Amino acid sequence: MINLNDIYIPNLKDLNNIYNKSEFCKRGRLNTGTRCQANCYFCYYKNQLNADHLDLDIIKNEIDLLKSSGMTEIELSGGESTIHKDFFKILDYIKEVGYEHSSMLSNGIKLANKEFIKKCKEHGINEILFSLHGSNAEKHNKLLGVKSFDKICQAIENANDLGIIVRINCVIDNTFDNHKEYTELLKRFDIKQVNFLPLNYWDDAKNLDHFSYELSAMDHVKKFIDLNCNNYDINVRYVPLCYMKGYEKYCVSTLDHIFDLTDWNIQCFDLKEKQTVTLQSMLDTAIQNRKSTYIKPRECKDCEHILRCDGYEK
Repeated sequence: MINLNDIYIPNLKDLNNIYNKSEFCKRGRLNTGTRCQANCYFCYYKNQLNADHLDLDIIKNEIDLLKSSGMTEIELSGGESTIHKDFFKILDYIKEVGYEHSSMLSNGIKLANKEFIKKCKEHGINEILFSLHGSNAEKHNKLLGVKSFDKICQAIENANDLGIIVRINCVIDNTFDNHKEYTELLKRFDIKQVNFLPLNYWDDAKNLDHFSYELSAMDHVKKFIDLNCNNYDINVRYVPLCYMKGYEKYCVSTLDHIFDLTDWNIQCFDLKEKQTVTLQSMLDTAIQNRKSTYIKPRECKDCEHILRCDGYEK
């Protein structure tokens, strides 16, 4: 099969024509280690959830690297950052270095404790991206492998009470058929954004049953968008645009990530050394990620979105 990603390679002029934007993402992803108290069946780090905590000095060095590379915001990601033994020391160092905004990705289990989440805010957390994968306890708990639905709902309410910005991640598989129930659940909360992420086969998740874009799950995502597009920001990640016809503006590809101000910077996903971040360097990273992860078959050749769309995951 010919991979058109090796032929149709976007340049800066294409980027300007597609997006007409100049402000690129300056939010760096801070890796706090893979240790986690949940057991999500789709986790990229399924075999690393009991790993030792990442050393504080290593994390501090990463915080410094992100800052020196031009990042003004930071988002903690694991595993589960809230269970790191030096969690509040990490937050204090982020404040000391001088980031403008601090966010974290969380399963919400520890944040159900009002005093704990209050302490998070006192130590600098402005925003939380919660992993809420089902519209009820049965569906959510099955995906996470632990009984945490009531806790994450309480955690989101706690964040709302404290004025912390709330975003939602929802991983979907071939069983996603609950757009109405999910809509009703989210009405309980004050939410800025909802992200839909079809199953990805990265790292320890490479042997999962494959997600089918053609099954009803994507239709339910579209129906959710129809019901909620005026309520909060919605984006759908890692989906070929031909399966989202009429809804392309809600999709996020590797190129879109360059200008996605609410997600982490694709060039600074896992820094090992100081880098200079420019529009060109981010484009180079996006192209590299696309070539290594996605494939476009011959039938994509005449699509109007050939430069923007990633194609299919290999």
